[in-house]
Amino acid sequence: YVLKPLGNRFSQSFLPGFVARYRTFLGWMLSRDYSVKHALLRNTLALGSFTAGFVFLIIGGIVAAMFGSASAMVPLAIGGLFSIVGLVGVIFHALEGIFVGKGGSIRVGLYLAGVIAFVLFAMWLGPKEVDLKTSANLMFLPGLIVAVGFLGVLFAKRKEYVLTDNRSKLLNGVIGGLFGIIGMFMVANPGTEFFPDTDPNLIQVTLNGQLGTNIDESNRIAEIAQARLSGLLGQDAVSASAMKNIQTNVGVGGDADFGGGAASPERSRLTLNMVDYADRDESSKITMQRIREQLAGIPGVEIEFTKDSNGPPTGPPVNIEISGENFDEITQITKDIKQLLNEGASDGTIPGLVDLTDNLNTGRPELRVRIDRERAARVGLSTSRVASAIRSSINGIEVGKYREDEDEYDIVARLSEVNRSDLESLRNLTVMDEGIQIPVVALADFEVSGGLGSITRLDLQRVATVTGDVTAGSNTQAVLALVKSHLADYESQLPPGYKLSYTGESEDQAEAFGFLGTALMIGVALIFMIMVAQFNHVSFPFIIMVAVGLSLVGVLLGLLITRTAFGLMTFIGVISLAGIVVNNNIVLIDYIMQLRERGLEKRAAIVEGGATRLRPVLLTAITTIIGLIPLTFGIGIDFVGLVTEFKPSFQFGSENTQFWGPMGTAIITGLTFATFLTLVIVPVMYSVFDSLSLRLSKATHEPIDASTPGSNESEDGVDGFVSGNGAGDALVADVEPKAEV
Repeated sequence: YVLKPLGNRFSQSFLPGFVARYRTFLGWMLSRDYSVKHALLRNTLALGSFTAGFVFLIIGGIVAAMFGSASAMVPLAIGGLFSIVGLVGVIFHALEGIFVGKGGSIRVGLYLAGVIAFVLFAMWLGPKEVDLKTSANLMFLPGLIVAVGFLGVLFAKRKEYVLTDNRSKLLNGVIGGLFGIIGMFMVANPGTEFFPDTDPNLIQVTLNGQLGTNIDESNRIAEIAQARLSGLLGQDAVSASAMKNIQTNVGVGGDADFGGGAASPERSRLTLNMVDYADRDESSKITMQRIREQLAGIPGVEIEFTKDSNGPPTGPPVNIEISGENFDEITQITKDIKQLLNEGASDGTIPGLVDLTDNLNTGRPELRVRIDRERAARVGLSTSRVASAIRSSINGIEVGKYREDEDEYDIVARLSEVNRSDLESLRNLTVMDEGIQIPVVALADFEVSGGLGSITRLDLQRVATVTGDVTAGSNTQAVLALVKSHLADYESQLPPGYKLSYTGESEDQAEAFGFLGTALMIGVALIFMIMVAQFNHVSFPFIIMVAVGLSLVGVLLGLLITRTAFGLMTFIGVISLAGIVVNNNIVLIDYIMQLRERGLEKRAAIVEGGATRLRPVLLTAITTIIGLIPLTFGIGIDFVGLVTEFKPSFQFGSENTQFWGPMGTAIITGLTFATFLTLVIVPVMYSVFDSLSLRLSKATHEPIDASTPGSNESEDGVDGFVSGNGAGDALVADVEPKAEV
């Protein structure tokens, strides 16, 4: 679908021909009854056929509307209607008894689902250019569903071979594949994250001037930033189209989120409101990165970027706390760390690190005048006389009044604004004494220093904080690891009593992962105890727990393919997946044990149990996957417009998908892998553990009860049919040679 001619040829020639030619086979494959007894689960067969047919029609409509031209929609629609013919016959046959009694409602339902839905999809979805990611997502979903269905076909045809023969080869192959997947994940690890990094809808750029900067200078800096931003938007149409409006405020407070804090004349802020997520031609994270590059290098300004997020509030990606006793030493350490990190970000040692700031508030710069009493006394001046002269020059002295009608104004004499701001002019002030002008610099010392604006304490320790952000596409944990490595030598040389603490997002992530890990372990332990009480056996619950653990390999494979970092939402998906896997395996193992209690030999019980549980397991997997498609891949529909105006709008890619997508990816890929485990590996493991249990019982010379799993296998390694009503009944076995393993 990257090449347009290839996509047109596929949509106009291959796909319609394939659907039309193999319509009967597709209908038969999607709705065939694979159970041993065709009368079993007939309602489930009907539901599965209806669901599969409806989903197939939806996919056909989407493909026709998105990848085909207007002329290609007609053959695609005809091919899809032909495929309905193959499905309708099977559906009618499965619902024969119900169809006669309630024919009206079923006829209407089948007609709406089979004809109107498909035609409306083809009409409402107009031709549209899509990117490679959307194309891959659309084709991945049908492929995944077909793969799960193909697993059922393979299982139905080769169930005895898969379940009972060549167990060692199958287990060795699966174990080798698992280690291969784990090895690939370790080599190409996509990393970890706390919450997914979503596209911001609002970007705030704070311009922090030097302390003491007046409002006019801050306004000039804001105008420079606006001019650079206008130049970027004028050259880049994509970035310009992503911007809804820009708001500029000069002299704002320190809190970018709520506009709090005292107004500071040295601080300005640009607020960029982005267009809706569906209307953007590029990610707003990329737009923010371009703005960051465009605004870099404004003299005397520290630029800080903030953005909104969908998740709960967390700390900065890089947050370093410097604690100790002496605040002057803390200030120096903070400056050194900022310098080291800025150098590392500039030379490429720490790629992805941006927006380094600190929370040091040293207060406004002060000019301190220390009058020497002895020197002043030698010329006959007091300290108050010298201080009054300096104060009058800066603040002014009233020399008269001016009256105009009934209004009166004070006349104040003082130095001009230029001289008041110039240190050399203040040093050259003179004090008149008996007609002699004495320079102030001869009587006092001048010192420029900064006072303490505020001191932050944490657990009674003075603390300063250095924070930083990461660029779009950079992994937070990877950047933080580089920061720690870069500061390792400096940290080892800190004076005694001073330390660095890495907090912020990494600390929040560790706490959340620790809590969820503990909750998962407690849940698994409780599930295991309940299953032990249910089965009155340890090995079978152990098999189910192993299957739950192996399903995580499917999650790792999905994260590896989609290049999704393992985060908190993925962790929640893993916990949800564990519940689904446990339910499927409990029902399967319990049904196999029921069949053995009824007298079936082990091989027959495993095959019959697996075949009977095939459709429920597949339907659970397919319906769960289909239900998670909108959440994971952002395929949405405007149902309000559909119901009210018959004009729904379809959307591919949603803002919420960025946040919930990792959870859906974990469940979908893990459930697909767990389906294979439930249908194939778990029965094989049941057979292996049952044989081991029998051998242990024989080794200890314990009598074997006929109702105990494993009692149907004779000492010579053959399976037999065991009958008996009690411990005193005779055991009669119809011995048959066992298949060679």
